[in-house]
Amino acid sequence: MSGIGLLVKTHAFGDSLLATPAATELVRRGGRWWALCGPSAAAVWERLPGLERVLVAPFPFRGPAGLLRLGLWSLGKRKDLRAVERSVVFAESGFTRRWVRFLTGSVMRSGGSEPLGEWERCVGFDPWAFAGRTYADIAGVDPSQYRPIFPLRAEEESFAAKRLPSGRPWVAVAPGGACNPRDTVPQKRWPPERFAALVDRLFETGFSVVLLGGRGDVGISASVSNRSSCDPLDLTGTTDWGRTAAVISRCRGFLGVDTGTAHLAVAVGVRPVLLFGPTNPDSLYDPRAIVAVGTDAECAPCYSNSVFPGCSRRRGDCMERISVDQVWSALKEELDENSGS
Repeated sequence: MSGIGLLVKTHAFGDSLLATPAATELVRRGGRWWALCGPSAAAVWERLPGLERVLVAPFPFRGPAGLLRLGLWSLGKRKDLRAVERSVVFAESGFTRRWVRFLTGSVMRSGGSEPLGEWERCVGFDPWAFAGRTYADIAGVDPSQYRPIFPLRAEEESFAAKRLPSGRPWVAVAPGGACNPRDTVPQKRWPPERFAALVDRLFETGFSVVLLGGRGDVGISASVSNRSSCDPLDLTGTTDWGRTAAVISRCRGFLGVDTGTAHLAVAVGVRPVLLFGPTNPDSLYDPRAIVAVGTDAECAPCYSNSVFPGCSRRRGDCMERISVDQVWSALKEELDENSGS
């Protein structure tokens, strides 16, 4: 490729991680590559090896004011982006594809269902298929593996080493999440008192526990900590993505629900034990990379790599049907397998 190639994945953090194996294979083949993303995904692309430049747009936008900000940003960056020769858009959205075409004027490969012009080749996007494989098809590559790429930095590893001293082995627990720029799905969460019960069992079995999550999860983690008879280390809301990844990398196990933090665990090589109700694990994770604990609700999963349609049964109790004993059995088995690591 003689000109610049542009990788486009605007949001969210976990989805962007799923696109990194395909992106890495493209970059490995040579040429100059830029990335275009939104703020929620910037931490992924800013550390992907081989990228020449990362442009962070105010996307996705909310309301007329957000659209105005995006328009002004686009007009300011359009001259630079006209250097792009081809674009790879890891999305189905017609708006996103038209926006990238306006910015670059380049030929494009995308996840769209129908081409918007002769300049576009559409691969299609099946929300029930494994997203990592779909992103590879969009890019036209065949990665040797689908583990997300998220290199750690020395400062982050030093931070984790200081906060998680050696001695008793550590397990990371992320009781919150279920919120990204596209939608918020509290139905993906599990009751705090059940997380607390698992924290107590971990302590009784000889493990130390660190609670992780974003700023919006502070209250949930506090509830877990208050309900536990132990004293877990609570780092919720105090670490960025890089430090969170480094902390997880020092743990023997990870427990949580379907969140960006769970994808981060996969990226650093810790196989997470994840609870699934409304979402479909097969569309969001390589099945070899996680331990999935599912609900027995007949209506689950009700959606996959798409916007949550809302619970058709109003109550949305699919996660509550997952018992503490069910999760403990899966978690203990995974920790026993990792006891020699």
